[in-house]
Amino acid sequence: MPTTPAKLRAVAGSLAIHALIGLVLYWGLLMQTEVRNAGGQGPAIEATLISAPLRGPVAHIPHASPDKPKPQPQPKPQPPAPAPAPQPVPLQMKSQTQLPKPDTINQDEIRRNAQLAAEQARKEQDERRRQAQIDLDRKQQQLEAENRQRQMQADENAKKLAQLRAERAEAERQVKLAQQKLKQDQDMRRQLAQASAPVAAPAHPQASASNAGDTGLLGKYKQAINDQVNLSWVHTGVPEQVHCKVRFTQIPGGEVIDVKFLDCPLDAAGRDSVERAMQKAPLPYAGFESVFSRQGEVDFCYPTEKCTR
Repeated sequence: MPTTPAKLRAVAGSLAIHALIGLVLYWGLLMQTEVRNAGGQGPAIEATLISAPLRGPVAHIPHASPDKPKPQPQPKPQPPAPAPAPQPVPLQMKSQTQLPKPDTINQDEIRRNAQLAAEQARKEQDERRRQAQIDLDRKQQQLEAENRQRQMQADENAKKLAQLRAERAEAERQVKLAQQKLKQDQDMRRQLAQASAPVAAPAHPQASASNAGDTGLLGKYKQAINDQVNLSWVHTGVPEQVHCKVRFTQIPGGEVIDVKFLDCPLDAAGRDSVERAMQKAPLPYAGFESVFSRQGEVDFCYPTEKCTR
């Protein structure tokens, strides 16, 4: 685009051209006026009047000097050809500023610069988008790594907690077994002490006879024990119609303190289910004090209707 000094120079040049045109026109009009005024005047003509001879005395007229040449008649001047009428020149009321010619070189350079700037802006925008995507992917990977780390830590804590619970359960089991063995030892000592003491004769023969004939209560006692342990037995995965015979030791109150397998073809998981069934709850005791026995035997098998055939 032209600058302000260039515009001023263009305006001044235009005004100078218009002023020069005006002066030329004015000078032409003046010259036509002078020619028109000079057309009505011709060269001066000299004439001599000669009169005829008169009668009577003639006055002496002096002759012209012979040395003086007679004037020659001048040709009649021709009127000048009329000058062509001047063509009216339209007067411009106000000078117009000459518009500058477009600068194609500058326009091409401007377009090139604009294209380069647009291309540079597009590249910068693409670079910003690419960098933003890289940052987003990096943050996503960092979050995933943190989540994996937290999950691993949670799994590790869960394993440790499960291990602690298992160790605690095992410790409680060991304590319980130790207590059961201690009670068993105490009961054995008590039984040995009772066995070494002299047996007193029954004071009432009828009472002794009634105790000897109390076989029905003993049968009910054994049946109650079988029913309870079979109801407590979770035999999932144990084969059907497989007998597992165990011997148990209990203390007064029905608490089982020891289980021994006599004839049991079950695997370790099956035997563990049998042992849990024996120790799940105290065996029947109330009402069976007179027929209570510290040791007994139980036969595990299911289904009952098929195992008793």
